[in-house]
Amino acid sequence: MSTKIHSYDKVVYFLQGGGALGSYQVGVCQALLEYGCTPDWVVGTSIGAINAAIIAGNKPEHRIKKLEKFWNVITSIAPTIPFLIQNYYTREIQNYWSAQLSLFFGQPGFFLPRLINPWAHYSSSPELLSFYDTSELRETLLEIIDFDLINTKKNIRITLGAVKVETGETVRFDNAHQKIHVEHIMASAALPPGFPAIKIDDEYYWDGGLSSNTPFSVILEEKIPEKLLCFIVNLFSYKKHIPTSLMDVMKCKKELEYASRHMELLHHFLELHYLQHIIGRLAKTELDNNDIKQALKKISDAGHPTALNIIRFHYRDQPSDLWSKDFDFSYQSIRDHWRCGYNDAETALKKDTWINRVIDDSKGAVIQEF
Repeated sequence: MSTKIHSYDKVVYFLQGGGALGSYQVGVCQALLEYGCTPDWVVGTSIGAINAAIIAGNKPEHRIKKLEKFWNVITSIAPTIPFLIQNYYTREIQNYWSAQLSLFFGQPGFFLPRLINPWAHYSSSPELLSFYDTSELRETLLEIIDFDLINTKKNIRITLGAVKVETGETVRFDNAHQKIHVEHIMASAALPPGFPAIKIDDEYYWDGGLSSNTPFSVILEEKIPEKLLCFIVNLFSYKKHIPTSLMDVMKCKKELEYASRHMELLHHFLELHYLQHIIGRLAKTELDNNDIKQALKKISDAGHPTALNIIRFHYRDQPSDLWSKDFDFSYQSIRDHWRCGYNDAETALKKDTWINRVIDDSKGAVIQEF
């Protein structure tokens, strides 16, 4: 089904990093694409950068098929034992061993363990200082993504987050300002010490999730005078919980690292956007005094003209999820995440009053969670 989103100038997808949990994003994106909520702009980090590039690097009719192809390639071929997935305890065991298989043997088409342990390297290149080699990911991406299409000026805009290794500076690769190549995607997904830094020109880059796992601040920087419908797909969501085991402590730590920081940033982002939006409206007030007009000109420069409707999806933990859920590439886990994402997006689409909602200019931004 195709649906025209009449009330918005642009549709934006924000896709967070989270390894194997990225299959949840695919489920959300599949439902949105089938419905007709096609993006004009995709912003991604880590596995979100890969999903974003597959969407931007394929024609509309091929996007879902290419997402499926990528995830089929990197899904573990180890067989699922049916009776082990019937209850919480046995499913937890299956998930644990699936993640251990990924640790020891890697994922074909994605990453493979290095023959020489990186602890043996001294004064070496950052390209070698990792536990896994990601050269197979390069070949997989080149097969699935059309980079000529990504770099076509009238195509979807794509923005990828990364970090400069030398300075720790957050950077964004954007096809609106530069040509995007496979190295840019790999740089955004180069999470140390598992994956190696990626060299582009004379700089080394790591995973953008180290500084901002959901880089929606790009909207603040752009000051686009348009109404945007933004879908944020988060893969970590810290819930009210007291850990009861060391495994649980490790899981909570990972959730805090990626989820709580996102919520804090989103809260400050909305406050700042509201302030800038009100400033922008105030600057339009007609006054005669020249000094006041000059002051209003300065205020106007600080104002923010964008009106936002933010629809937020986030993966919710299953009882059998472990701290290793982001590197559990088992067929069953990948399909479960995918199905959850699809169902969550379908639920949101059934409550579609937000699709053609006119954003109240007095607010500047609204957020809804599904």
